[in-house]
Amino acid sequence: APGNATFTFKWNNPELDTTTFAVSTESGEEYAITNQLESANINLLNEAGMTDQTITWLSRSDWEGTMPSLKKTVKIALNDYLVKGLQDQQYATDAKAEVEMPTLGADNGLKLYDMIGLAYDDPKWDELLDQMTFAEMVSLIGDSFHWTMPVESVQAPGTRDENGPQGLTVTLFGAGLGVETTALTSEDVLAATFNTDLVYEMGNIVGNDCLAANVAFLYGPGANTHRTPYGGRNFEYYSEDGYLSSEIGAAEVKGIEEKGVYVVIKHFALNDCEQDRIGLGVWLTEQAAREIYLRAFQGALEDSQGSGNGVMMAYTRWGTQWSGANAGLIKGIMNEEWQCNGLQITDNVLNDMVNGIDGVMGGTTTYDSMLAFMITGKGGLAGYENDPVAVKAMREACHHNLYAIANSQAMNGIGPDTTIKTTEPIVQTLTRVLTFVFIPLFVLSLVMWIIKVNKFKKTEAYISYKEFKKSLKNK
Repeated sequence: APGNATFTFKWNNPELDTTTFAVSTESGEEYAITNQLESANINLLNEAGMTDQTITWLSRSDWEGTMPSLKKTVKIALNDYLVKGLQDQQYATDAKAEVEMPTLGADNGLKLYDMIGLAYDDPKWDELLDQMTFAEMVSLIGDSFHWTMPVESVQAPGTRDENGPQGLTVTLFGAGLGVETTALTSEDVLAATFNTDLVYEMGNIVGNDCLAANVAFLYGPGANTHRTPYGGRNFEYYSEDGYLSSEIGAAEVKGIEEKGVYVVIKHFALNDCEQDRIGLGVWLTEQAAREIYLRAFQGALEDSQGSGNGVMMAYTRWGTQWSGANAGLIKGIMNEEWQCNGLQITDNVLNDMVNGIDGVMGGTTTYDSMLAFMITGKGGLAGYENDPVAVKAMREACHHNLYAIANSQAMNGIGPDTTIKTTEPIVQTLTRVLTFVFIPLFVLSLVMWIIKVNKFKKTEAYISYKEFKKSLKNK
């Protein structure tokens, strides 16, 4: 319905000029803000000659003229460009790439303990990262199912990480099994209080629960947008309003982070539809993304408000590009504009779309999966040992992960003389041994069965049986 003009007015802010919001100053220096999300705007793809399709976007400048009809379905036809973008793997090794292979396995005598409190861009990080082996990189990036793996070369402890949109949920995988945690209200109720002081104190409670349960990284809270009252995860997200979500999220995350617990806020981004969320393609403008959907995360992640530094990537696609492989979203907006340089983990790896190499190249730093997936699954990292471009990206991913660990409660109890060694649990050793024993026994049994069948087919009884069946068929 047409709006009532008597309820509106125009206001010209004399202090607002054309450059005010053209830069980010979160890092203390001006960083120019440019479009990072053009792949999600079908009209910009049309201008670039990638498609011949356009969409009429809803606009404040012509509210009634651009309001979509609920009776009309907008269909986007696939062409060669869009089909290619939907393929499971985009990265391909470039043999001609002039990139120097990073140093691996150096002996520089540094420990992760030495990095506590250092800035992300401190030169000392390069010396530490030089000590890692390729196998350790694959492990740290590819094996993070509710944990991060220890790294012996840099004396980095492993961590235990758990879910927590409504406070800490200690599961079977948690080191704090049996620890009593606080039952807290859903996030939409938190947002309805409009009380940032109260929410901050609740964040302290969550942080204390994590300390008691020995959980270093918390998978939560959630900050996606309520698009409809029937959203499947509305209880895990704050609001339909980007600004309100940003303010409440900043307060909660700050309260948790102050306890030394590392927050992995989720699901970044556009996971505002739970049904068919795996691979769902979302089309939108950069303005809508920044004002609504990313704004909901921004307060929690910018150091000036929430001091959060990590995210869990969404399954959704920006146009055809998976969130975890979207360099504009992760590297451009989150790492550069918002100055977040911590752990950036995938959601649980459920299909081939969440592949290893594309994610690492786009800015994802670790995978909520078992190591086997990253070796044998789509885009597995183990096959890129001789690709300097891929290894360099993996090194940067490890930089993010180790920076997060160094500045979390995972380092509690770790001192300059602490020695960390990787050991194999008894159950894992037994499983491995039984596997090696079972495979040859199975093959031997199969061979013996084949030999026995062949011998049986040569017996008089079997030959008589076959002749009898043949005679019946002839009759």
